[in-house]
Amino acid sequence: MKEMNKFKKLKIEPIKKIVITGLALGLSACSVGPDFVRPEAPKLSSFTREVEAASSKADEPLPDRIQADWWKDYQSASLNQVVELALKNNPTVEAALANLKVAKANVRAQQGFFFPSIGAGYSGSRGNVGNYVSAPTSVVNDDSSYSLQTAQLSVGFTPDIFGLNRRQVESLKAQANSAQFQLDALKTTVVSNVIAAIMQEAALSEQYAAQQESVKLGLAQLATARKLFSSGYFSRVDLANQESAYAASQQAAFAVKKLLDQTRDLIALLCGQYPSEELKLVELSAIKVPVHLPQAVPSQLVDQRPDVLAAEEIVKAANAQIGVAVANMLPQFSIVAAMGGASNAINTLFASGNPFWGVTGNLSQTLFDGGTLYFRKEAAEAATAQALAQYKSTVLIAYQNVADTLYALEVDQQALDTAIENEKALLAIVTATKQQFEKGYVSEPAYQAAQQSFLSAKTARLQAQATYMGDTVALYQSLGGGWTRESSDAGQVKRD
Repeated sequence: MKEMNKFKKLKIEPIKKIVITGLALGLSACSVGPDFVRPEAPKLSSFTREVEAASSKADEPLPDRIQADWWKDYQSASLNQVVELALKNNPTVEAALANLKVAKANVRAQQGFFFPSIGAGYSGSRGNVGNYVSAPTSVVNDDSSYSLQTAQLSVGFTPDIFGLNRRQVESLKAQANSAQFQLDALKTTVVSNVIAAIMQEAALSEQYAAQQESVKLGLAQLATARKLFSSGYFSRVDLANQESAYAASQQAAFAVKKLLDQTRDLIALLCGQYPSEELKLVELSAIKVPVHLPQAVPSQLVDQRPDVLAAEEIVKAANAQIGVAVANMLPQFSIVAAMGGASNAINTLFASGNPFWGVTGNLSQTLFDGGTLYFRKEAAEAATAQALAQYKSTVLIAYQNVADTLYALEVDQQALDTAIENEKALLAIVTATKQQFEKGYVSEPAYQAAQQSFLSAKTARLQAQATYMGDTVALYQSLGGGWTRESSDAGQVKRD
């Protein structure tokens, strides 16, 4: 303990001064290379060529922000449970979370270079150099053996004079932010796919039920046709037509059943389950299309689409690498300070005369490297140009997604309205035909044909309904999903 107290009393002012000077240099230094300038948002007045759709107008007041749990707008507790299960168990989301953790850890690791590295070491040795090498005065009783104990504390620091480390951290922070936005985009995609699959499964379930009714009715029609054929009221051609219609209804039912099973497999996959596991399914009537669909103006899109924001951060990361390349072309500084004690016994390590200390400053400058550093800078500039081009492509695709969805919503809404009207008309025909059949004014084949037409119209309406509902989900996705999202604490997920 006494020796440790002696160690504490050692004069370490030179070390402190040099380390403090190095820190001051690092903190007051500049960052070379171009500063990131955010790409300008497209100045568009509309998402589409026409502006009939309310969501495409640019002069409307800003709507409420889309909430992170936007799927709750469909007012289905069962649907919410499936979405939550998918977000919890989907393996691609799990992989993206792990990727985000890697990016955050890389930021933390790089930030450590802003601080001095401190190390402690101890070495002990016992040896014999022989009487010839050993000084005569050190030989006692012909014993040339010796002991050496050394304890040392070292401090190393590399001042970030030209901002090399700051640019590196800037790049890694941007990569971490990009990973965060990629996670947001992935979650939106998973949720959208789950909801679309659930809607599709619910519609297919009802379609399959209608197809089974159609097959059952077709069998009854075939039985009637055979009676009429045997009685001479139907020709062989009429009977063959009925046989063909019955086979076609069976084929249609088989196709719907296959698509229904495959859709259920997709739901299981999205929820991180095996196809053999029991699924949580939702009835179509339990899903309500939002009364007010989300709206946005074109200028908002680049601020809300996570894939666009992720691409922007990639540009920022690449741009920072130009500064790293420039800083590597400039002089490099480092400071190493060491202090400790050496003796032939541990208890005298810090006795008078045994302590030592030293400070070393290094400066290095590459004079010739065959163009390596220069072309690394050129490569960084080209990588930035590439990232910027990819960003522009992502923005174009984002606007295309919104436009496609707005067109689909308009057309598919009209198709659904038409299908609903057609179903209502055929239902009225079936009702009237049934009354006429019961009174003997209409034949059984005519009544059965009216029923088949109604079932076909019902199936078409279900398909149109599923398509339109899927369009509404696509609208949420194309606008970026939830506009309120958690930010990455690896860096500042904020717009500059």
